[in-house]
Amino acid sequence: MAHDRLVQAMAWLAGGVLVATFLAIILDVVMRNVGLRSPSWTSAFSEYAMLVAVMAAAPLVIRERGHVWVEVITTFTGARFRRALGVAVVLLCIAISLVMAWYAVVMAIDTAARGEVDIRSIILPRWFLYAVLAAGSLLCATEFARFIIRGEDMYERSNVSQGPL
Repeated sequence: MAHDRLVQAMAWLAGGVLVATFLAIILDVVMRNVGLRSPSWTSAFSEYAMLVAVMAAAPLVIRERGHVWVEVITTFTGARFRRALGVAVVLLCIAISLVMAWYAVVMAIDTAARGEVDIRSIILPRWFLYAVLAAGSLLCATEFARFIIRGEDMYERSNVSQGPL
């Protein structure tokens, strides 16, 4: 399915971005320690990279049920309450993700129309940052929606596919 491939590709992108950030930081530290002037772009690159990595990895984290949840509530409740609570939480997660995606899209369009740029040591169109948030949030909403559509429990890891990531 195209959606599954997109989520996997984004997870690989997140991994690549983390490796690139790791290498940029090493380059920065080594250059400073040998007395050379370190690149001015490493700090801004790391900040942008963290946004991209988090939003690219988030849908797979949700799919693999790697997200944080409070187990104590589900431990002391019955199966019926636990299922109802799970559906309520998933619906809330979908709503929050969609609201975040909506606002990010609005901000991306607004900043693109005004031609805003984020100027640090790297010059980046500001719409790009909001587009990353919009894409990640929308895919998070779809991953949460899959729990309901498939009738899956978001707390059970037993029916999670074990992929390469």
